[in-house]
Amino acid sequence: MNEIRITATLSLDEKHPDDAYIDFNLSVDGQYLHDVNVYIDPVDLVTSSTMSGEFFIYTCDCGNPSCQGIEDGVMVSHTDDTVKWRLRNPISWPPGDPLPEWAHDAELTFDKAVYVSQIAMALDHAKRLVRGFTTPGILWVGPDLTKEALLALEIPQYDGFFALEPRKHAIH
Repeated sequence: MNEIRITATLSLDEKHPDDAYIDFNLSVDGQYLHDVNVYIDPVDLVTSSTMSGEFFIYTCDCGNPSCQGIEDGVMVSHTDDTVKWRLRNPISWPPGDPLPEWAHDAELTFDKAVYVSQIAMALDHAKRLVRGFTTPGILWVGPDLTKEALLALEIPQYDGFFALEPRKHAIH
């Protein structure tokens, strides 16, 4: 099985220090699969946690993956215990340039519980970062995504969307 790690970070804009952006960082087996200018789409990533299909998990910051030469999404399939990705390597390539001779389709297999847990933790961390961002500047949270939409994003379930509720009362 491949090892997946997903984190969310808050970075300040170098040119406009009041502005910042949330970046989802995804590595497999300790390596980033994409170039620096390619972004993780939090909506497609979260949706892929429980649903199969083609997802543009990797994209451009504008939301159009073809800007970065990403022509195919990640094909995600689920079994009871695993999540499989089938994707092109390299993920992005300059638009209009022929693919290199070494280009190929890659397949990655993740433990399903770890995959869902990594996505849930990164999403929770991103939401905490958004709530804590109090400067007057602009906060970019993802391609074609508002802060409110990120805060409303939940991991889909087959029987609808859910939000965990506390099982017991807590005193604060």
